[in-house]
Amino acid sequence: MVEAEFDLNGEAAARVGALMAEWGLDFDGATVIVRREAQANGRGRASVNQSPVTLAALKRLGEIVADLHGQHEHQSLLKPEAGLLVLDRLAGLEEQRQLYCVSLAAWREARADLERLEASLATFAERSEYLRHAAHQIDQARLADDELETLERDAARLAHADRLRALASQALEGLSESETSAGASLASALHALEQAARLDPSLADGLPPLHEAGIAMAEAARTLTDYVNQLEVDPSQLDAIEARRDSIHRLTRTYRRNVSELQAWRTELERELAAGDDAAGARERAGARLMRAEAECLQQALSLGAQRAAAAATWGTRLTRELKPLGFASARLAFDVARPREDARGFGPLGLDAVTIRFTANAGEPPKPLAKIASGGELSRVMLALKAALEAKDRVDLLVFDEVDSGIGGAVAQAVGERLRLLARHRQILCVTHLPMIAALADHHLSVTKEIVGARTLARFGPVDGEARVAELARMLAGTRASETTRRQARELLAAAPSDR
Repeated sequence: MVEAEFDLNGEAAARVGALMAEWGLDFDGATVIVRREAQANGRGRASVNQSPVTLAALKRLGEIVADLHGQHEHQSLLKPEAGLLVLDRLAGLEEQRQLYCVSLAAWREARADLERLEASLATFAERSEYLRHAAHQIDQARLADDELETLERDAARLAHADRLRALASQALEGLSESETSAGASLASALHALEQAARLDPSLADGLPPLHEAGIAMAEAARTLTDYVNQLEVDPSQLDAIEARRDSIHRLTRTYRRNVSELQAWRTELERELAAGDDAAGARERAGARLMRAEAECLQQALSLGAQRAAAAATWGTRLTRELKPLGFASARLAFDVARPREDARGFGPLGLDAVTIRFTANAGEPPKPLAKIASGGELSRVMLALKAALEAKDRVDLLVFDEVDSGIGGAVAQAVGERLRLLARHRQILCVTHLPMIAALADHHLSVTKEIVGARTLARFGPVDGEARVAELARMLAGTRASETTRRQARELLAAAPSDR
């Protein structure tokens, strides 16, 4: 069982609050407790704030509260849409992109409406008689909501009228119409208790409930009397109800729709008949709507593309500068904004543009797509540079870096550690590292070790501080040959770490 408590604020808290409200879970505006259990039989459970959730829900929450950056499969930079999403994020274009998405949805709806209209008009001549006949039958039926349920109740009452009258009369007699009825017994009990209460006032508390019971019994008797008087056996009425039911059932079977669906279909029939009778006008109106939607969508897409192109030059240069202290003295990073088409056939879910992050770590080499040439360590450092650039814009408060120090050392490792420390001023950073110069900059240390106990290998995880922290840094410096010299070096690393923790 693994449990984590997240203390949230700002935008992360607002986004989690919206998600918790969607799920109907309790949230105090700040604290989320997440638990994941894995059982030996392979089954597992997940909960948020002590309420069970699915793994898919847990993943949605995780994407808000934590950002994981590993060497390969966890790297979001490898996704095809990564370049476009990163550039939009850096340039603050997410709201503009959302406006485009609204226009895109309107264009798709207008296109689908025109396609449906053309399909309908293509067969209208053949179907018009059928459509008019169906509309006429539905109009003649004058269908009402819940009518079938009402008819079924009325038919059942009339079919069993004799039995219902006998049972209701029996109940009425038991309540009030015989010398031994419940009403007579209650009146006798009430009279006796009133006399007793005159002699002993403590019995008066029993009088109100008996009075209320008498009132309820009298009301029930009146209801039963009205029911019996109104219950008439009228064969013609029952025949009329059955005929109406049969008529409705024939209509639902003929058109394979229930009553509510027939009512909705009648509206569609009216629209289809009107369009068929005025085919030219209907095509003109639907086509004009599509053209307006396409023009709006194209305008939004072109505006978004122009802003992306301008942002690409600015942020490519800025991120290249961010990479230099991270061991990329000759590296270049650029955003390649391409536009395959500038018409409706190019409309994609994110716009007309295709954005590729291009990267080279070596002088004289042209930048190539990042996902194809960067190693795991390079990807980690590129992501670290992005995170540094996005520091003020990032909406995730917890960043996890796994093996961000792969393939680096010395001054580069020191620079990576400094970047992580700067990010940690405004975010919580969890970093898996094997480099002592990075570890020394951290506020807290947690050590993960393995050991064999009996026939099993166990992993142990726990905090390291004080002299144990010095010893662990010394081990990272010299392995099993750690000595007083390496311990002194470990203390120097800790002493040299900035004190603004």
